[in-house]
Amino acid sequence: MKVLVLYNPISGAGRSELDARSLAQRLDAAGHAVALAETQPEPGEGWLADELAGCKLLVVVGGDGAVRMAGQPAARTDTPIYQYPGGTENLFAREFGMDRSAETLLRAIDRFRIRRVDVGEAEGRPFLLMASVGYDAGVVDDLARRRGRSISHLSYLGPMLRQFLRWRPPRLEVLIDGERLDTHDQPPGGDQAAAAGMQGWVIVANSRQYAARLNPAPMADMSDGLLDVVYVPLRSRLGLLPRMAYYRLGWQDRDSAVVRRRGRTVELRMDPPQFLQLDGDPPGPAGGFAADRAEVPGRVGCVRISLQPKALPVLIP
Repeated sequence: MKVLVLYNPISGAGRSELDARSLAQRLDAAGHAVALAETQPEPGEGWLADELAGCKLLVVVGGDGAVRMAGQPAARTDTPIYQYPGGTENLFAREFGMDRSAETLLRAIDRFRIRRVDVGEAEGRPFLLMASVGYDAGVVDDLARRRGRSISHLSYLGPMLRQFLRWRPPRLEVLIDGERLDTHDQPPGGDQAAAAGMQGWVIVANSRQYAARLNPAPMADMSDGLLDVVYVPLRSRLGLLPRMAYYRLGWQDRDSAVVRRRGRTVELRMDPPQFLQLDGDPPGPAGGFAADRAEVPGRVGCVRISLQPKALPVLIP
């Protein structure tokens, strides 16, 4: 079988290239034809599609950003994808039980069991796990502007503190399949004052996985053709602290103020404009966003999110 091993040279403090070469040797010894490639700064729809020609499997050695970059070309060429985790969170690998074992990958290749998953799009930019606007997206943007070649969990500490001091919950309008989420959707016992103005934080999840195992959408299914929308009403940033503690303990269902809905398309409108994150990264250059006319650089006032159902084949361990 022809296998492309794609690695991100800055993942894992530079360890990913060594991991990729070692993995390629194991695959070669097992009788597979292996090609090695390094991620490029350009979108993968161009150069990576050429690399995938004739390949029966794409193995990504790196983090969730590398998987997101590779996901759309893999979907277009119908090439099954597998993550050999080498990043900070590795949420895609966690979702499917992929680990840092060549033996696990070789067994998966022998069985070759494929699951097709949905691919999200935010104004044409792909994502696999989640999109969100709010505090977490501000942290992601802050880190991206300051990061060096590689990062660790400690790298997030400064951005988290800075953004916590700066962030204010925006006023929100949320449309799911064209219908407006409004105050009538607020459960009894919720923060009615915050909900009345639709003010807070929104996560649009394709996967149940989230950084630090907060998992705000624990029922999300990557193959159901639906986006899970989680609206957290907040009057101030202080409301983030109990939410994060609850979610880290796995008590998402105890948060009676949160509104959860599902749909195929979601439109978010924010005032003031907010940062957007996709799978834990900024969405990339601002060119295609209609909402990028917002006056604050790097922030968007409106974003439209949709799904390509079952577009990406995934090799299951």
